[in-house]
Amino acid sequence: MKKLLILHFHNHQTQPRVWRSYESFEGGYQMTGLGYVDCNREGVEFLLIKKPKWNWKMKLIQRFWLFFKCYEKVYWNLPQIKEAEKKLKDKEFDIIIAHNEESLPLVLKYKKGAKVIVDMHEYAPKEFEHSFWWRFYFAPYKHYLCQTYLPQADYVYSVSQGIAEEYTKNYGIKCDVITSAAYYFAPPPTLFAHSKETEQIKLIYHGMASPERGIEVMVETMDYVDSRFTLDLMLVANYNQEYFNKLQAMVEKRKNVRILPPVSFEEIIPFSAQYDIGFYILKPANFNHLYALPNKFFEFIQARLAIAISPNPEMARLTKQYNLGIISKDFSAKEMAKSLNALTKEQILQYKENANQTAKILNAEKEGEKLLKILEEITQ
Repeated sequence: MKKLLILHFHNHQTQPRVWRSYESFEGGYQMTGLGYVDCNREGVEFLLIKKPKWNWKMKLIQRFWLFFKCYEKVYWNLPQIKEAEKKLKDKEFDIIIAHNEESLPLVLKYKKGAKVIVDMHEYAPKEFEHSFWWRFYFAPYKHYLCQTYLPQADYVYSVSQGIAEEYTKNYGIKCDVITSAAYYFAPPPTLFAHSKETEQIKLIYHGMASPERGIEVMVETMDYVDSRFTLDLMLVANYNQEYFNKLQAMVEKRKNVRILPPVSFEEIIPFSAQYDIGFYILKPANFNHLYALPNKFFEFIQARLAIAISPNPEMARLTKQYNLGIISKDFSAKEMAKSLNALTKEQILQYKENANQTAKILNAEKEGEKLLKILEEITQ
């Protein structure tokens, strides 16, 4: 049985793309993981490393090296890289799945003949481009890592077509797409029960309370919709407590919006299935937001919801292709409200049925099959 390493400097229990990697390869490979939090999967050896705690002195030294473009020095002095080197130096694998550019120099140094596959979740050189200081210090560093190391990988993929094309354009590599599709979820027996019984139309958004996502625009949309509509926001508050408090204050002033506590990852789809519409306005604060194709989009589909989204190209393309719902003309609350107000009950029911059919096509099982085929091809 071939030995496979999944390396991601993150929590391997809460990262959906990482978790799905383990699911896809289970039974076919002898698996090892490396990261900050054990995946806790039977039969997987896990190499645990500490998540670094940065003090002001460490940050100052790092910024000094970044300013003078000492990028190799920056990378190899990262605490997590130093610890990971100790864990990997005596290990051998046939295949390594490296998540993001920060894993790549490390795995290439210690691959010992292994095939290296890189999952570039987003477009790294523009990840936080809305921040001046990030653009000043980190964007050139991320560009250096991509330019230097991505061409050395055996296979590269990302989450959406727009992001994949940007890697190809700027680094001359082939970059494929493996989406963040959710696992297939059997439709609830009462798929259309709520939608047929009442004129009320229930919208849901779920995710982190992150200011970069501009969730307040979705709240403001509810000022312009007709009386049929209500919105529930299921938010993870601890990402940014100050922003969550701001949203909470906005919601308290409105009768048609609520904030709900988050459910577990496994419960997101069955919980969402009681709603009519999956709702997402994502203002493009950066390149990755513009070309986002997030987990929640596919979770809306598996929950058999109609979809109401802003005109981000990747989400809009699939929404049009499978006739899943409405796309507002721009990213404003008023335009989205116009699109929502024009909806009929019959249209919503049709979009839900279209999601029901699309759930069989756009799912993690299909994407996992693609990945398994890739592994087989590159190890032949």
